[in-house]
Amino acid sequence: MDSTSDGIQTLGEYAAEHGAVAHSQSATRDDPLAVLDEEDPIFANEDILRIDHIPDQDKIVGRNDQIETVARRLKPTITGGGGKGTLLLGKSGSGKTLVTRYVSREVVHRGDANGVRIGRAVIDCAQRRSEVQTVIHLAKSLNDPEQTGISIPSSGIATGAYYDRLWAVINELYDAVIVVLDEIDRLAPADDDQNLPPEEADDSKLLMQLSRAGEENDVEASITVIGISNDLKYGDRLDTRVESSFSPDEIVFPAYDANQLGDILDRRRDAYHDGVLTDDVVPLCSAFSAQEHGDARRAIDLFRLAGEVARDNDAEMVREEHVRVANDDAEVTRIQDLIRGCPTQAKIAIAALAAMDEFTNQSSFKATEMYQVYRTFAEAINTNVLGQKRITDQLREYETLKIIDMVRTSDGYREGTYLQISLLDEPGLLLQTIGLDDRCADIPINSRMQQHIRNILNS
Repeated sequence: MDSTSDGIQTLGEYAAEHGAVAHSQSATRDDPLAVLDEEDPIFANEDILRIDHIPDQDKIVGRNDQIETVARRLKPTITGGGGKGTLLLGKSGSGKTLVTRYVSREVVHRGDANGVRIGRAVIDCAQRRSEVQTVIHLAKSLNDPEQTGISIPSSGIATGAYYDRLWAVINELYDAVIVVLDEIDRLAPADDDQNLPPEEADDSKLLMQLSRAGEENDVEASITVIGISNDLKYGDRLDTRVESSFSPDEIVFPAYDANQLGDILDRRRDAYHDGVLTDDVVPLCSAFSAQEHGDARRAIDLFRLAGEVARDNDAEMVREEHVRVANDDAEVTRIQDLIRGCPTQAKIAIAALAAMDEFTNQSSFKATEMYQVYRTFAEAINTNVLGQKRITDQLREYETLKIIDMVRTSDGYREGTYLQISLLDEPGLLLQTIGLDDRCADIPINSRMQQHIRNILNS
């Protein structure tokens, strides 16, 4: 059983106390800005390993079928026609966003060669979190105010007015538009406590507007929408009216295996200077990432971080030990990326489960026990307390993200069947990450709270 230091009272203090340790740095230089004029001893072109880098097709591994399918869906836009609405489904890091960015970029170039003005906007819905924020960002991405004379304020006008300005921008500048909604399943009402029917959810309202823009808003340009989700069952959640107008085809992206991940990294070796990688760097990066459900994004990020660790320590080569240090740091980053878009209520529930794991000798818990701790945490920070079913339903999303495991089990005749919940990730990392949230930072985890949690489990 772990415990916090005597002085730690809240989750925010826990996050500060248990934050990641910085890498050791090189000795202080007489001129600390001299590094700006020095050649990078490790990287030849670090941009190749950036997450938003779109490589040439010869560096995209094992996705030819998906590239061809997406290309077929978008092909009509090259001549100004409307492409086919599409949902790309698969686990994080399976190449969905990469393939979409690559194919849509090529389509825009070929449309330009044909004299067809194609607009492209890639929106990260996890960052926007609402219909109106997404529409604002979409309009800003497509707008050229010098040509249109249209301004897109960040706030202050009604949602309908933002749509009107978006339609005006599209009519003025484009013959066809490709809209990519990355992590579309993250679009949710701003108020975590709402439980809206599918037709009133923000993703449904946005898809309805975009798919019917021509017939209801006199938008002359065609609009083709591609939705991307880690939830393989996302299409089942769509309102029937949206399915009718959006009518998407679904393309499933399988996870990469270790050999494919190794191939992906081998094709990006030119990010490094010749001779600086030891032979075990790529296999180890691939092995670590294959354990995380074949996540290519994680593999590339780990490959880059290992080089940064080596550089920060003035090493002449990137070695196995640098990969291992980078992997520890990348684990923290991965958790932060997964948790950052969680609704507040889900964060409180995950914090409850993590605290139960961290401060007791148990690793799996009944849903009723988790709910009691959740309720205590929510009341402690004056947040509305949701019912147990609502909280359990929220946690199911994180089961698909492999943070939580939920199984229905039985302890015999005494209590019958019940839902058992356990963490698949390190509880301390989850507590650190959730402790960075302003609202959750005040959750108490002092010795008194730890004893309260143990009392719940022993009752």
